[in-house]
Amino acid sequence: MAGFPWPARLGQENPFRTALGLEVAFPAPGETEIVAPLAGGNLAGDGRIAPGVLLTLLDVALGHAIASRLPAATSFATVSLQVLVAENWPAQPCLARGVAHPIAPDWRDTIANGRVVSGGRVVATAQGSFARGQGSRTALGPGPAVPAAWRDFRELLGYSLTGESVVARVEHHHLNAEGVMHGGAVAALLDEAMCAGLASAGAGAVRLASFAVRYILPARSGTVTATWEVQRRGRRIHFTAARLRDGDGHLLAVADATYVEEQS
Repeated sequence: MAGFPWPARLGQENPFRTALGLEVAFPAPGETEIVAPLAGGNLAGDGRIAPGVLLTLLDVALGHAIASRLPAATSFATVSLQVLVAENWPAQPCLARGVAHPIAPDWRDTIANGRVVSGGRVVATAQGSFARGQGSRTALGPGPAVPAAWRDFRELLGYSLTGESVVARVEHHHLNAEGVMHGGAVAALLDEAMCAGLASAGAGAVRLASFAVRYILPARSGTVTATWEVQRRGRRIHFTAARLRDGDGHLLAVADATYVEEQS
């Protein structure tokens, strides 16, 4: 994909993006195109791109669109992300496109929107809010290699189901280029927690229909725990919420989502 040259600072190590094998291109300043390959680990049990990968793909597309317009020394963070997912999508490589729109002339506060296309169809749309940080970007040093033979996306997240929560340790391959837990990894853990909550409530196989997350504090290390709440179960449409906290109990992110139970 030819176009606007890759901004040098965005070529630095981004472990979570690298682990998923995402390919990034910049058709123009403030625009991105991200390809998610159909690596075995990126797929769910039904052969489609895993929901957590889809959420990460959109987060990367929107975030990189904004980052391509910012000064090299500037840090930025996702404030919120809202995603709508189509009823179904084929098992084909996904292409995500992101476009940044400044709220302030200096790009201090920004909105980006994007979509994911698979098999020639739009399978998901998203809008995110982003804010520039007060300091410079964190220099992320080299870390251990990404696990070489992870079988699926859940294995890469590395979480365990404990009672009524999902628990994971923040590893190097969960980080973004800022040295904090990637927004896509956070969203994916919250999605896994809400799905676990529905399963424990007796729901069958579900698919993600809508997802909204607000990022409150970053996580750099230690253990994080996602707890869920099944707010309402309908015949097929279910409403859930989840919260992510660090080992000291600080609230890191909150999310709510709608799931549709698949018909057998």
